[in-house]
Amino acid sequence: MAKLYSFIATIILGTFCIILCTSCQKKFNCEDCTLIDTTGNTAIYTFKGAPNNCTGSFTNGNYFVGIPLGSGNTIQLVLNVTTPGAYSITTSTINGTRFFASGTFTSIGEQSITLSGQGTPASTGTFNYKPITSDGCIFSIKVNSAPPAIATFTLAGDPGICTNAKFVGNYISGKALDNTNKVTISVNVTSIGNYSIQTDTLDGINFAASGKFTQTGIQNLTLAGFGTPDFARDLTFKLKGDTSTCTLDITVINPEPVATYVLESGFGNPNPCTYTLQGVFATAVPLSNSNTVSMRVYVTVIGNFTIATNTLNGMIFSYSGTFTQLGSQIVILYGTGTPIAPGNNTFIPQIIGPHPLGGQSCAFDINVQ
Repeated sequence: MAKLYSFIATIILGTFCIILCTSCQKKFNCEDCTLIDTTGNTAIYTFKGAPNNCTGSFTNGNYFVGIPLGSGNTIQLVLNVTTPGAYSITTSTINGTRFFASGTFTSIGEQSITLSGQGTPASTGTFNYKPITSDGCIFSIKVNSAPPAIATFTLAGDPGICTNAKFVGNYISGKALDNTNKVTISVNVTSIGNYSIQTDTLDGINFAASGKFTQTGIQNLTLAGFGTPDFARDLTFKLKGDTSTCTLDITVINPEPVATYVLESGFGNPNPCTYTLQGVFATAVPLSNSNTVSMRVYVTVIGNFTIATNTLNGMIFSYSGTFTQLGSQIVILYGTGTPIAPGNNTFIPQIIGPHPLGGQSCAFDINVQ
């Protein structure tokens, strides 16, 4: 009876082993029913382009001497996987850096992997890397000199008028600026390095400078002028530095001979011009030659002149010409621009340039519909 029970038990155990070996996702040796875990398999693959240059590779990031590699410094390689499984890929350390990757291939065929960079480049040049394997391919990394440091500084007077700004040279309409046209400003440098600074462009001219600060602290900086001014104007430039701004005021005058005259006006605050307004002023409708202001002036010395208003609500009024006779006469200012919003606007026309007799400015109102 004991032999019968032993025979039955053997049959049951064998049947159980057969069921396991045919239904389990793992591999079994059914002679002794030992479980073999295929999740620990090592992948089999080849590098595309091996043993020469890697085919389809792509390098990411910048590489500079003395700057450690970061998350953006990677290399993409193309492989052909013939057996799924775990992989670990690394290159030799060359010029202080290496590339590596690890993971699991879950399918066969051509696919890309990304190797991460590690280390700090020791010198400039182009360096060849190759995964440590018998059938690796070759990829290259170019290391450049470290980029120059960028200075940090603030403009004296930020965010208002640039403190102690000094203009040099003459600024005359129609005359190109040269190396005599400069402006000196004050800056406070907090860290040394390269700098680039410039103004916006107004009336066809601007000011700019670039170079390197070699010491910290308060110091003067000279900007050169560029361009040719189109008209005599009072200009307010906006100077942009590292993280700060300030403004520069300059007047472009007419060429000689320059007239001497005053703007006739009444009494008030501001003094009202003696003027006549022409044209329709409507929101979003561009001004034309029909939008004018006729104002009276008194001339004591004939010559070139410019009268211009401030820019207000998208509009400006101006005129440049030559007085050929003395005494009281009318100047017509022409409007340009496009009104932005409805409402009343008070413009201040001014003599641009020298005004030895006073009477430099007056005011007139325009109501925009």
